[in-house]
Amino acid sequence: MSYVAEKNKNEILEAMAGTAQPGSAIHEQQKSAILVRCTEDIEDAFQELGSQLTESVIATEKMSNRIYWLNVVLAIASLTGAIATVVIAYKTV
Repeated sequence: MSYVAEKNKNEILEAMAGTAQPGSAIHEQQKSAILVRCTEDIEDAFQELGSQLTESVIATEKMSNRIYWLNVVLAIASLTGAIATVVIAYKTV
């Protein structure tokens, strides 16, 4: 008979609080179930973190590409302004 089937960590802990007898088979089953459920939660958190990191990398690549092209446009604009300044300076001399 399983004392942990279909129970979450909190339900197992509540059951342990009232009936736990350290060293008994039931107590060991409950402790093991809590460890397994905690490990599963950690694994789920890591998988979610991995997907969030992937999304972040994609967004960062898009942003860096946009910044690169913005720098290209600003360089062209600066060059155009510098050429215009030189032309105006020669016309006034």
